[in-house]
Amino acid sequence: MTELLYETLVIPSASLGKENPLPDLKSKQDAHASIETDETISADESRYMGWGRVNGILPYTLLDGYNRRKEPSNRKAIILRNDYIDATFIPQWGGRLWSLVDRTTGRELLHRNPVFQPCNLALRNAWISGGVEWNCGVIGHTPYTVSPVFAEVIEPENGAPILRMYQYERVRDIVYRIEAVLPNDSRQLFIHVRIDNASDRDTAVYWWSNIAVDERPDTRVIVPADRAYRFDYTKKLSKVPVPYYGDLDASYPASLPHAMDFFYDIPEGQRRWIAAVGGDGYGLAQTSTDMLQGRKLFVWGQNAGGKRWQEFLSVEGSRYLEIQAGLAHTQLEHLPLEGSGRREWTEAYGPIQIDPETARGDDWHAMTKAVEDALETALPRTRVEATHEALTEGLPGQRGKLIQKGGGWGSLEQVLRWSDFHANGLRFLADSMTAEQREWQDLALLGALPNRDILNPPTAYQISDQWLERLNASVETESGDHWFARYHLGVMYAYRFDNERAESQFKRSMEHAPNPWSARCLAVLSSRAGDVQGAADLMLEALTLAGSSPSKPLVIETLTALNEAGRYADTNHAAQSLPKTVASLGRVKALRIKALLELGETAEAERVLRGNIELTDVREGEISLSDLWKRLCEAKGVTLEENPMPARLDFRMRNE
Repeated sequence: MTELLYETLVIPSASLGKENPLPDLKSKQDAHASIETDETISADESRYMGWGRVNGILPYTLLDGYNRRKEPSNRKAIILRNDYIDATFIPQWGGRLWSLVDRTTGRELLHRNPVFQPCNLALRNAWISGGVEWNCGVIGHTPYTVSPVFAEVIEPENGAPILRMYQYERVRDIVYRIEAVLPNDSRQLFIHVRIDNASDRDTAVYWWSNIAVDERPDTRVIVPADRAYRFDYTKKLSKVPVPYYGDLDASYPASLPHAMDFFYDIPEGQRRWIAAVGGDGYGLAQTSTDMLQGRKLFVWGQNAGGKRWQEFLSVEGSRYLEIQAGLAHTQLEHLPLEGSGRREWTEAYGPIQIDPETARGDDWHAMTKAVEDALETALPRTRVEATHEALTEGLPGQRGKLIQKGGGWGSLEQVLRWSDFHANGLRFLADSMTAEQREWQDLALLGALPNRDILNPPTAYQISDQWLERLNASVETESGDHWFARYHLGVMYAYRFDNERAESQFKRSMEHAPNPWSARCLAVLSSRAGDVQGAADLMLEALTLAGSSPSKPLVIETLTALNEAGRYADTNHAAQSLPKTVASLGRVKALRIKALLELGETAEAERVLRGNIELTDVREGEISLSDLWKRLCEAKGVTLEENPMPARLDFRMRNE
């Protein structure tokens, strides 16, 4: 019989830290958000590539305040268990499937990260590796990847308990649910997903189930396809044969030299699946109903940078790869979702066993046939479709016991829009709102945002037309016209790239009360206009207005602006004048090193670069540390061969 159990996991964890109060007005994008295609990609295949882009991650804030000091921390886990499978979920981390154990063999089917270590790989910055991540919204990792979702337990009169996790996604104005089902006699875990447009307006939709499995020398990724769209972080997408092209066998991820994506071109009518098996023929298979059409392989590669990234996310010796499943063929695409529309499918995860000689052989079609046959025996395609039909018909009207709240933004939208917000049976309760949402609730119900102290960092934003209309009306009233309201209006216009209106609102905010937040946003607008000196002046003003305890993001943006303006002496002076806790940040040190090199202070630059510098928030694809090392070598008149780069500085995702 299937049981639903609660367990507390003790995981060495870095602190997530404080949210960044500075709104994302610099349009941070995922590595896949703007990629060129070559002549191998047809017009029909690229129809939605680049479509549906957004101007950054607002209204969400950035999560970049984490550290790398790991201490034991308790995490609440929910386990679905029958005689064959243990499936462990962590609703605090976006509902991530953290572990999937085949109880008949005792083997873990996923890559289970032994630590919680956020790194800068998501649109909100913080991201963790391991397990299965459910990515919904815009291209990239879900905004809730390290944040809680709602969770409830459904106890059907006849059948196994069901875990439902759900959330309101604010960029696309959609609600989505993930319903985990483990039937009593099943050797596979079923995941039923439903995405609903919460409004009557058309929107765009994106989904990828991101599955991490251990990477070993004999791990082979098998997919029923002969071609794939390949991306290798050169900003160019090409269609190539798989698994063999050139001298590489891409079915062995451990043979790939650097970071790569393969989006497989699975033929129409072919059952959708992907598997990762070892040399013994055993591993994980994922399949789904046909709506989830895409399948992907991602590897970090075998170069020094790939190895550094793997261990940076986990522990020494950690190696994993990702097999993924998505709504579109590639991760360059958003798809249309009509007003009040829906997308719905069912996935299945479980062990697979094929003949070891076939798994190690050179006959690709024999391998794919072996997996397909084994999958059809273990889980017939008709059973997946029947399970999907039963879940689609039986689950929507069922409500369960709420066991975790996932934040108050859905509840707030209900307050603003009432019947125009389509929750489609999901519960966004009023008591899930915190002070962040209650400020905006005052605007919705009382007609004005409350005023606040200028040194109290803003951490909650809105960007929708409905909130813009309501806020514009409020500043025409005496109670609603203050620095904080004008600041938020400026953010809304700046997000829309209506720079003239944005500048007017930020200046009005400064007239009400000089504040670091509007000064910083005025600096962003100056930078957009190409006035790097004006941007640097405004950032220095913002830093001064912030007082003796400026936020770390404000410091970093100020030093960055000074460097961009070529004011390296000011950067060095400002960095040395900071409180020790801020001056010790890796990003601050890196910005100072750049300034020192430009000032010709090579010895001091080398001392800092060789010292205890760790760029906690190094971005996927960023090579600033290796560039600093190469710049240092140039300044000293030596080659990289003569002065090898320390491995801790090397995050290059491609070989040079």
